[in-house]
Amino acid sequence: MDTPVTRRKPSGRRRPLADQPSARPDAAEIYAVVAAIPRGRVATYGEVAELAGIPRGHRIVARAMRACPSGLPWQRVVAKKDPRRAKIGIVDPDAASEQRRLLEAEGVAFDADGALSLCRSGWLPR
Repeated sequence: MDTPVTRRKPSGRRRPLADQPSARPDAAEIYAVVAAIPRGRVATYGEVAELAGIPRGHRIVARAMRACPSGLPWQRVVAKKDPRRAKIGIVDPDAASEQRRLLEAEGVAFDADGALSLCRSGWLPR
């Protein structure tokens, strides 16, 4: 009998890959929201979750973004630092510098702390 491929959860339990966010129906809604973020604007993981109909789903969005399809503007999803600022939430330094480079190329400005203004660069649809 075939056993499904699994990944270890932080708790140590395993779950089948079919249960991973990229295989869940939520992923399509998340990717649709991310695709709608205009150039030079950003949205936080929590904002994307709310717009995708997943209240308090910022972690689900973060997991889905790890497996996002090519061509999706992944760099436009950032972590919330405080109510007015956001930051790059990627732990990998190479990926974080790539995200910053892509955002700066779109005209997003960062302050001396590496944060960006949600008042200036934030996006929410009307």
